[in-house]
Amino acid sequence: MSLRSPAPVVEIPENPTPKGAAAFWIEAGDGARLRALTWTPEAAGIARPRGTVFLFSGRTEFSEKYFEVIGELIARGFAVATLDWRGQGLSERALADPRKGYVRDFTEFDDDLASFMASVSAGFPKPWIAMAHSMGGNILVRGAHDHPEWFSALVLSAPMLGLRLGKAAGLIRMLSFTATRLGFGDRYVPGGNAKAPHELPFEETVLTHDARRYAIYQALTRKEPKLGLGSATFGWLAASFRSIEQIVTPAWLGAIKVPVLISVAGHDQLIERSSLEAAAKMLPNAELIAVEGADHEVLIETDELRAQFWRAFDGFMGRHSG
Repeated sequence: MSLRSPAPVVEIPENPTPKGAAAFWIEAGDGARLRALTWTPEAAGIARPRGTVFLFSGRTEFSEKYFEVIGELIARGFAVATLDWRGQGLSERALADPRKGYVRDFTEFDDDLASFMASVSAGFPKPWIAMAHSMGGNILVRGAHDHPEWFSALVLSAPMLGLRLGKAAGLIRMLSFTATRLGFGDRYVPGGNAKAPHELPFEETVLTHDARRYAIYQALTRKEPKLGLGSATFGWLAASFRSIEQIVTPAWLGAIKVPVLISVAGHDQLIERSSLEAAAKMLPNAELIAVEGADHEVLIETDELRAQFWRAFDGFMGRHSG
């Protein structure tokens, strides 16, 4: 398979592909096929690039969901590159049931990230900025620790540094580890099913208050059902607990010297706010901003709430992008 073997892009009128997109397949170290998309300065029409934003999504997400965000980054003068993590989007999925959210261990995502950077990053203008949401933020914290040469700054939207599970957290953790050890890692967690989070009615979502953007998210999966990803499995949940426990420590976070902007979603029902506040204190050079009232996915929230994020982003980039 050629490095630049073309990959499909899902098109709908309500979500146009930003000018200059190239979509292609790359291979991870274990042979898994991953979809990557890039917008070089030349293709996107950026005369004087400010650098490159490497954009990474959260669990269940896919590249098309971020076309609006990518367009906003290009308008700010940044080249952009992104990928679908293994097990979601149009990248290769590990299980016979493609709707099951599964990963054996987050080291597999580490390999995806390393393969992506090795295959895609050459020739993109510096500084290189990493921008990630939720699970992608967890993976980026791993990558920034192990490869400090990659990124000059990190921008993390509701990074998955602590799951909001309440008093049942200990029990859920034990159940996920036990089920995985007993060979049930590929089973849905209790109550889980094949329905993707955005396939719920808008009135039931905990992702956003913005009905229009949520409808676009839904329309993309209706156009291409392969984009959809259902509930997590015991294996994914156990791997998430292991990764969080590994990286949310003073030693791990203290080794990340680059500037980090952490955006807290004030109404987040998936990520524990205190975990982000604690992480910001452990990082040597971190800024924490709270978008009060925002649900988990700030970047597909209402215009007013998104504007708060972008003001923080612009200020942060003004201080740290050269």
